[in-house]
Amino acid sequence: MTAPASESPDNRGVTDLQRLLLESLRRDTPLADAGRFSELSPEEWRDFLSLAAEQRVRPLLWHRLREKGLEQAVPVEIVDELRGASRSNTLRNLRLYAELRRLLTALEGEGIPLILLKGIFLAEAVYGDMGLREMNDIDVLARPGDVTRISEILEGMGYVSLHPLSADIALKAHQHLPRMVKEGQAAFEIHWNLTSPGERYSIDPEELWRGVLPVRVAGCSALTLAPEDFLLHLCLHTSHQHQFAFGLRPSCDIAQVITHFAPDLDWDALVERAMRWGWQRGVYLALLLAKELAGADVPPHVLEILRPADMSKELLDTARAQLFGDKRLALLVPPAYAELLESACLYDRIRIFWQRLFLPKRLIASLYSVPADSLMIYGCYPRRLVDVLCRHGNTLKRHLQNDAPLKTLAERTVRISRWLDGSG
Repeated sequence: MTAPASESPDNRGVTDLQRLLLESLRRDTPLADAGRFSELSPEEWRDFLSLAAEQRVRPLLWHRLREKGLEQAVPVEIVDELRGASRSNTLRNLRLYAELRRLLTALEGEGIPLILLKGIFLAEAVYGDMGLREMNDIDVLARPGDVTRISEILEGMGYVSLHPLSADIALKAHQHLPRMVKEGQAAFEIHWNLTSPGERYSIDPEELWRGVLPVRVAGCSALTLAPEDFLLHLCLHTSHQHQFAFGLRPSCDIAQVITHFAPDLDWDALVERAMRWGWQRGVYLALLLAKELAGADVPPHVLEILRPADMSKELLDTARAQLFGDKRLALLVPPAYAELLESACLYDRIRIFWQRLFLPKRLIASLYSVPADSLMIYGCYPRRLVDVLCRHGNTLKRHLQNDAPLKTLAERTVRISRWLDGSG
């Protein structure tokens, strides 16, 4: 079986430098010679390096170039930067794993289980080299009853919460505690679920715990999700939760996970869960992009089963453009705000703004650390108005001034969000 012609991996809409980066990163497409590199001007080399940095794949790029024997085709100054980026990332990740080891050691002494998510498991266990995968923080999944104790242990290690919040309040509104940080060290994000309450794609985390596997990471015992659940989480995170604004790195992760777990990956189980959990659209599009861009070995029949009836080439082009878009700009325009900016009807704009201002009490309680059943919560709404205006006022001004990159990003985000929700 083959993918529909309208979705064949042709990389349309990808620039020459983006295509060269993709070919350099893919393990299934070794560059036959160094001719493509020899044709690059010094300015193009700088742009190529900037592109890799923006996509946060410089260490992986340097590794792949060496695997393909192409390091001699790279200018000396570019080699120096790639080596330096790889060395810096390795040193940073060594610090992250040292902090993880301290936490795991403490938890082991108290018999508290912990599941490692995303990058902190990927780097050492899946990529096989902790220096190849850049990461922002350490994501872990704990049982709800253990969250408070884990945060207390981290506080004892010198970590502080960016937004102090009791576990009781957070559990009702979110899927994780606010990040806990320590200057010059790691940042921890303690999850008790992969999805927030009330989302269309929310799940019961107990099903995840039934399939966990024991692993050794950072020299300590820990747990990881079943291969199917780990892959599903990567797809959910890049699609439904971030509308592909995290760039190329998630596609590389998906491809690497599929290769690593190939003998044990149960595709039928993955498809069943994606459909039952309501993740079908995001999983399909994430797998398709990973196959097209990163060479992920996704069985054709899996894509055929998951493919929504309204999938189109235009939507694929939009997601691809979003993936290569401005990451910093994307942080300014979350989906709900993009919907407000792109609504043509004044009534719809007022409705969306009202909904974002007057959040449910459980969310207001989590934002401002007040009990949801207290009268104090009503005093938080004026503060909420000020916070929204301060956070998004400048972005709104840019949109009203017809800032082209911002308007394009908002349009893409809305289109992807509506399609993922089945409403676009």
